[in-house]
Amino acid sequence: MRATACNKQSGFTLVELLVTVAVVGILAAIAIPSYESYVTKSKIKGAQSDLAALSLVMENFYQKQLKYPTNTASTTAESRCVAATGTTTCSVSGWQPSQDGFVYKIVTATASTYKLEALGSSGKVNGCSITLTQDNVRAIASCSGYNGGWQ
Repeated sequence: MRATACNKQSGFTLVELLVTVAVVGILAAIAIPSYESYVTKSKIKGAQSDLAALSLVMENFYQKQLKYPTNTASTTAESRCVAATGTTTCSVSGWQPSQDGFVYKIVTATASTYKLEALGSSGKVNGCSITLTQDNVRAIASCSGYNGGWQ
């Protein structure tokens, strides 16, 4: 019997490893910006639905009092209180935003009109302004990378 030496080595070559790293890098370069765009659009859609919900609370208040709450507010907590009771000193709220990243406020409010705004406060939505009025007039401004409307 003759002993044969086995010189075969197992493992990856440097070229195989570099090709794998290049493919993963290309996939990441495509996937990460696409994911970030999806997250930004999701935040904007969430803010739109929060404004619609706040609008419903305002309309509910109008149905009970035959006027909109006339207080204005600049913080989320005050907006919730104004929408729920017409005062800024309440502890129980009729509205709660579903996400962070936007500051919600009642820009103007009279007995017969109101204008609500969601203003982006962080990340890619910083400075994004979404508004809604009592006549269902909707507007989006300064939302970079967002080309969708608000139906």
